[in-house]
Amino acid sequence: MLETSIMGAFNGADQAYIYIWLSKKHKIVYVGMTNSYTGTIGRAGAHFNRKGTLRKRFIETRGYEVNDVDDILLLSFPLPKTREFTSVEKSYREAVEYLVQKELILLRGKLNPTFDVISWVRLSPRTGNSRIKKLAASIVNSFETNYSRF
Repeated sequence: MLETSIMGAFNGADQAYIYIWLSKKHKIVYVGMTNSYTGTIGRAGAHFNRKGTLRKRFIETRGYEVNDVDDILLLSFPLPKTREFTSVEKSYREAVEYLVQKELILLRGKLNPTFDVISWVRLSPRTGNSRIKKLAASIVNSFETNYSRF
């Protein structure tokens, strides 16, 4: 039996997320963002299809399929329900995603087990925004605080 707890991660109605895929056994972290109506669960479908970016990055960095991973976990971090984050325009979400990824790269050696960040993100001009910095710091802090229990 496989148990899947999705809680509110399927709800993308007027909600945006930063999400983190984590496999401690395979020592990977993948950071992404979405404002899809189907939330992070809906976005997961795109990651696991044949041309999905998580699948591609896993093969590129590990040399084997993500299907071989038996401990992958999806962590979803809701962003504020404001137009900056929920609209089609994505620079605010990208800025949070960028800062979270960069902070996790710095943090990775301090956690046990260590991990590689296998996602790729483009720089956003909004990374200097103080609200964006606080959101990213909050997400990274939550990840770090809870890492041992995952």
